[in-house]
Amino acid sequence: MALSVPNDVLRETTRCPHHFACLSTGCFGDPEKCKVVGADGKNVLFLSSNEHMSCPYRFPFGNGQFCTCPTHYAVYMQQRRTT
Repeated sequence: MALSVPNDVLRETTRCPHHFACLSTGCFGDPEKCKVVGADGKNVLFLSSNEHMSCPYRFPFGNGQFCTCPTHYAVYMQQRRTT
């Protein structure tokens, strides 16, 4: 299933190492390492895995891992509305 993300969000995602493969596959890097367990409402996603992954949008903080990818956030919010 192809996902739809507004062009302005795609333009904000300037450092995507996966060339937006998530839009056609629905996966962000390693699906288990990028699984979202929550969002803060300000474009930050809380991830279920604490494992390191090479991505410019992913970073550790305390005991967790966070994602600040604008596209990942937009897709998560879109999927959350449809479930």
